[in-house]
Amino acid sequence: MEGRVTAVHSSYCLVWVGGETVRCSLRGRLRHGSVQVIPGDLVRISRKKDQGLVEEVLPRKNSLIRPPVANIDRVVVVTAVTHPPIDLVYVDRILVHLESQDIDAVVCFNKVDIEDPDEVRRLSAVYEKAGYEVARTSAVTAEGLSDLVQRMQGRNVVFAGASGVGKSKILSSVTERDISTGRLSKIRRGRHTTKGVTLYPVEGGAFVADTPGFSRLDIVDCEPFSLGYYYREMIELAPLCHFPRCLHKTEELCAVREALAEGAIAPERYETYLSLLDECIEREKRKYGQD
Repeated sequence: MEGRVTAVHSSYCLVWVGGETVRCSLRGRLRHGSVQVIPGDLVRISRKKDQGLVEEVLPRKNSLIRPPVANIDRVVVVTAVTHPPIDLVYVDRILVHLESQDIDAVVCFNKVDIEDPDEVRRLSAVYEKAGYEVARTSAVTAEGLSDLVQRMQGRNVVFAGASGVGKSKILSSVTERDISTGRLSKIRRGRHTTKGVTLYPVEGGAFVADTPGFSRLDIVDCEPFSLGYYYREMIELAPLCHFPRCLHKTEELCAVREALAEGAIAPERYETYLSLLDECIEREKRKYGQD
């Protein structure tokens, strides 16, 4: 029988199969082989009473290393606006990483019950203009949660974002489970509240994954001139630039900069692009030993 891995522990994993969770050990070649079982994996198991044995990991359609999770249909990138303060570079670093893996994303502005509604609308418009679906939620008042659940129907969904933005509280609401959360620290950065990736089944055949909070992702791993192809609003513009390896920074006859001047690209997105571009350039210099 086939099922989906919902959690992985040191000596066993949990597999959702036939509407229930089965504790499974791993066949020897899976414990010591090159492919490690991770949450989200589709597996074939044998079962004896309440115990199971993972016999085979089925081919993955995609996977992430950080957090370790496989077969992702959509990622909900959760952020607040001021509680804690939004870091647009961080949000866009996640989005660039997902675009590079061809994984769909929804940008979710949480805590709308305590945020400035005008600022929420302004930032929502930035990402809607870029081509992303945007959700606005409050785990406290339940505003927007039913809409978010609709966006997850039948999908394997991962929640990502910085600590303290309310990922675990949203999941507690949509899964009707008590997922522990921590208080916001004095520096207005949330405490990490989840130690490992866990998938939870929800109505409509969906699975949602909470992921550990972390301060930042690694530097974007792509060549500098390729970065623009991971910004949705730049994909069709980049080939129109005069220079084939245009960085969209200072070059003349740059279609991206022209679109920015005409208001077709949000300044906020262009600013994060420049920040991530600098990271890419510095990474290339270190890679080739340049000063």
